[in-house]
Amino acid sequence: MGVNGTNEEATAAVTGAPETGPLVADCAVDAAGVFTVELDLPGGIAEGTARVLLRSRPRTGEQATDVTLETTPVPGRPGRVRARLPVEPVLAEGHWEVRLSCGGPALPVAAGVRDLRALVDRTPPASAGPLAVRVPYAGQEDRLMLRVWRREGHVEAGGLRLADGALTVRARLVGVAPEPGARVLLRRRGKGGPEHVVEPRTDADGGIVFTVELAALLEEEPPRAAYWDLFWLPSPTAPRIRISRLLDDVAERKRVFVYPHTRVAGHRVFPYYTVDNDLSIEVNAPAG
Repeated sequence: MGVNGTNEEATAAVTGAPETGPLVADCAVDAAGVFTVELDLPGGIAEGTARVLLRSRPRTGEQATDVTLETTPVPGRPGRVRARLPVEPVLAEGHWEVRLSCGGPALPVAAGVRDLRALVDRTPPASAGPLAVRVPYAGQEDRLMLRVWRREGHVEAGGLRLADGALTVRARLVGVAPEPGARVLLRRRGKGGPEHVVEPRTDADGGIVFTVELAALLEEEPPRAAYWDLFWLPSPTAPRIRISRLLDDVAERKRVFVYPHTRVAGHRVFPYYTVDNDLSIEVNAPAG
């Protein structure tokens, strides 16, 4: 997907009227995950007083967390500053809003150009510790947001093929060593939902391939909608790992990737990605 954003129009909104226009920030993420933000300061704000603030979007009952980034002047661009979020610290998984702090209340920032070319089909860095993924995106009211994932182990979903009543998935293991007895687990969402286990196989590239016979998801299914979540079980005793698609430039895959459906015993069945970019399967009840 490459470079996203509102390009020249977003830049002109700031450059032409910084005193009254909205604050618009351009950003980029490199292959190592370093997040860089640039923006023109509002009139009357000294460069040395500005900070870029990352504020987490808390869940119910939690408190927001702030991470402050120092700014430096952009050479040859008076009034324009730059801030960098290095690989460390590893932010908590979730959504982080980008704001500008100038001594008073932090100001919201709109998303400008987002250069995400380094994220397209990237290979995760071979470093110790959890996998940390950062993808900027435009949230509500075009505000600049940073989607962060943090996974101790990860299974990256690749190609999906829906044919002949079956879904075939290719995936690769990241930070997870294949072990004897590894399986794919499908669990129907909801308390006490049934489970279905699938045997994987290894492909020529060292990844895994598995095929879900969709009729198996209907054996205990009443005629109503249901959702099945896909997990990797490294071993019979290891914690399960959600199968997801995180290693590219798409922060909200559910709105972008829409897959065709197939009919199984009168039901419409199709794969989809959740709001967290996790792979699931939806079963729709037959009409009537």
